[in-house]
Amino acid sequence: MHLPQITRTLAFRISGLFLLMLAISGGGFWLWLSGASITGDMAAEEAVWYEDKAEGELDSLATDLSPVFFNADKLTRKTVEYGRNINRFSAEVIVFDEKGLYVSSSQPDSLMLAVSSVNPQLMHDMSSGTWDYNSYPLPDNEDAYQNRIFEVDRLHRNNDAAQPVIGYLTASYFPVVISLEDIETAERKIGLNAILLLLVYSGICGLVIMVWTSRRIRNLSDSVDAFAAGNLQARVPANSSDELGALGRNFNTMAGNIESMMEKLRDKELFQRQLIANISHDLRTPMASMRGYVETLGLQSDTMSADDRNRYLTIINGNLVHLDKLIDHMLVLSRFDSGQATFQFEEFPLGELADSVLMRCEGLASERNVSLDLKVGQINTLVSADPLQIAQVLQNLVENGIKFNQDGGKVVISLEESGSQVKVVVSDTGMGIAKEDLPHIFKRFYTADKSRTRGEDGSGLARVQDHLGHSSGLGLAIASKIVSGHNGILQVESQLGEGTSFSFSLKAAGDSNDSARSMQQES
Repeated sequence: MHLPQITRTLAFRISGLFLLMLAISGGGFWLWLSGASITGDMAAEEAVWYEDKAEGELDSLATDLSPVFFNADKLTRKTVEYGRNINRFSAEVIVFDEKGLYVSSSQPDSLMLAVSSVNPQLMHDMSSGTWDYNSYPLPDNEDAYQNRIFEVDRLHRNNDAAQPVIGYLTASYFPVVISLEDIETAERKIGLNAILLLLVYSGICGLVIMVWTSRRIRNLSDSVDAFAAGNLQARVPANSSDELGALGRNFNTMAGNIESMMEKLRDKELFQRQLIANISHDLRTPMASMRGYVETLGLQSDTMSADDRNRYLTIINGNLVHLDKLIDHMLVLSRFDSGQATFQFEEFPLGELADSVLMRCEGLASERNVSLDLKVGQINTLVSADPLQIAQVLQNLVENGIKFNQDGGKVVISLEESGSQVKVVVSDTGMGIAKEDLPHIFKRFYTADKSRTRGEDGSGLARVQDHLGHSSGLGLAIASKIVSGHNGILQVESQLGEGTSFSFSLKAAGDSNDSARSMQQES
C-alpha cells in the first residue's frame, strides 16, 4: 500500500509529532482536571464506609443512644464522640424526638441552628426500610437537609421495638456550600494552571521538534563538512522519505559522482605521467642512436668505408621508420581516446584480407627466418567489418609474432566460421609470454621483452638493439581498441617456450545491415 505523497514530507512529520504530543498532553490535562474538580470522587476508605459500614455503625449507635435518650449530657457526649469518627467521611448525625424537634447532634454548635426540626412523618417513612434515599423529599430545594439524609433509625424506649418511638437518629452528608467567589477563584486557578500547562507544553513541543529536526540537519552538515575537508567517502544517513532524506540521497549521489570523477582524474594524471615518461623513453633511444651515427658519419666521413657508411645510414633509416610508426600509433590511440575514430563497415572476404596481410609481412618474416601460413576453409569467407582496421589488427599481431619468434619459427592465421561469427586466431611458435605479464600486455607502452626477446644463447640482445626488434608497446593496445569497436574481445593464450595465440571474432556477413555503415568508437 502506497501512502500519499504528503505523508512523506517534513511538514507532515513535524505536524504529526506536534499532534501526538498534543494528544498526550491533552489526556494528561483532562486527568488532572478530573482529579482537581470541585466535587471530586470519594476516597476509597470513604466509599467503603458508606457502602459497607455506615448502616451497621448507625444501628449500633441507635442501640446505645436509646437508654440515655432522656439524659442530655450523656446523649450529647455519645453523639459528639461518634461524630468525630465520621467527620472524615463528610457525614454528621442528629437526634430528633418523636415530634421531629432537635435534641442532640455530632456538631451541637452549628446543627442546632441549621436544623431545628424535621417533619416526623418524613423520618418515620425514611426509617421504614423501604425508603429510596436517592430521591429528593424536597425537590424545590436541593440543598435542604432532608435531601442529604442517607440513614434514619428509630429509637425505642429500652430498645424494645414494641414500645413507642421516642426519637429518631438521622445521618446526613455535609452541606455543600460553594459561593460565587469560590467558583470564580477555582475557575481562575484552573485557567491559570491551564495557561501555564499550555506554555510548558508549547515549550516542550518546540524543543522536541527543534532537537529532532536539528539533529538530522546536523548529521547532514557534519557529512558535508567532512566531505569538504577531503573525506570523499563521507555519506549522509538518508533512510527517510521526506525532504531531508531526499536532500541526503542527492548529496550521497553527488558525493559518489565527485569521488568517481576524482578517482578518474587521479588515474588520468597517473596515466599522463606514465605516458610522458614512456614517450620520452621511446623517443630518447632511437634519437640517441641516430645522433651517435650522424656524429660518426660527420667525424669519420673521409676515412669511413662505403659499407660502413651504408650500414650506418640503414640503421638511421630504421630508427626513423620506428619513430614514424611510434608517432602514427600515438595518433591512432589519441583518436580512440577522443572518440574520433570511425569504423566503415562493409562486407568483404576475410580470407583474402588475411592473405594480403601475410604477403606484406613476407619480407620481415624472411629476415627472421620465420614461415607464414594461412588456414581457412573458404578463402572467400565474408564478414561485416572495417577492412582497413581489421588489416591493422592482423598486421600488428603477425608482426609481433615474427619479431618475438625464434629462428625457424612459424606464424599462422586461422579462420573458422561458426554460425553468425567468424573466429580469427593468430598464433606463433615464439618464446611465449610470462604468466605475470599476460594481464598487462594490452596496456599502452607495456612490453615484455624479458620473456619474448631473450633466448638462451643471448641472441635476443642483438634483436632489441636492432630497429626491427623495437616494440613501442602500442600495437596490442591499438589492436584491442579496434576489436572492441567491432563488439569483440581480443584474447590471448601463451606458454613460455611454446608460443602465443591471439584470437577474436567478427560478425559474418548477411546477418545485419552493417554494410557501408559508419560507427563512432567511444573511448
